Amino acid sequence: MSKIITVLGASGNVGKLVVSYLAEKAYNVRAVGRKLPKYSDSRISNHEVDFESLEQIMEIVEGSDGFICLIGLEYKTGVWQEKWPSLVEKLILVAEKTSSKFIFFDNVYGYGLVEGKMTENSPLRAETGKGLVRQELDEMIQKAIDKKKIKAVIAKSADFYGPEIYSSVLSDRFFVWAKEKGTAEVFGNPLKKHNYTYVGDIAHALEKLINSDFTGNIHLPTQKPLTGLEFGKVLEEVLNKPIKIVGLRKSTVFFLRLFIPILRELYEMMYQSENDYNFDSHKILKMFPDLKVTSYEEGFKETLDWWEKKAK
Repeated sequence: MSKIITVLGASGNVGKLVVSYLAEKAYNVRAVGRKLPKYSDSRISNHEVDFESLEQIMEIVEGSDGFICLIGLEYKTGVWQEKWPSLVEKLILVAEKTSSKFIFFDNVYGYGLVEGKMTENSPLRAETGKGLVRQELDEMIQKAIDKKKIKAVIAKSADFYGPEIYSSVLSDRFFVWAKEKGTAEVFGNPLKKHNYTYVGDIAHALEKLINSDFTGNIHLPTQKPLTGLEFGKVLEEVLNKPIKIVGLRKSTVFFLRLFIPILRELYEMMYQSENDYNFDSHKILKMFPDLKVTSYEEGFKETLDWWEKKAK
């Protein structure tokens, strides 16, 4: 009998990829969203759930072999402070009561600024509003794991990019501008190193983790860090033309945030782009040697192709 995996947040960009991948791998998938998802695959059942209702979450997860949280909340510190801890408290209780393995898709905000490599052993030293929320969530889940209450994985991704991803710092101003204008914008200092997780690699890794005995904090497969200028060289190879890289620096964002709400929220996180950002994923690659880590060349080509098709 095929395993049942419940995906919370199935209508988001990452959620769509994960749901489709799991269905292709012959899982029975419960696709859950705030609004009813619209999958037509026979292996996928669509469900509408109020994520503020413990009873509704419990009911939809009951009987699952595992559930994955890909829920997205509005990118505002105040919203995160109000809603994330309560939601994760519910998810921990659901994991405990249903004995279903819990995968929490996470970012690296909880680490704060890390000198050198970010590894699974990096201490949680957040200083920003959003970072402190993510640190609290990680500590809540890890505490429940340590007390043997739940089987769970905190699956951390670097900043991610790829087809269907609109909100990445590598988005249209990087890919579309490069193709149309010969200029690509990177967030922060183009002389600092940064690495990015290709969104297509996330689903494969989550599927491996939900079927493993591993619990705790893990980094998802990600290529090595490059500077913004080096990413420009990758674009040049893919597009076969010169590319000029420009950086959207902190001083500029400080001014623009007065007029652009999303930059107001991103400003506190700019330490990630104004300093070297070295996300290490050797641990998961040692655990699962067959995991694919898409090259930047391949990932950029697929993302450029997607933007081009979208424009037609």
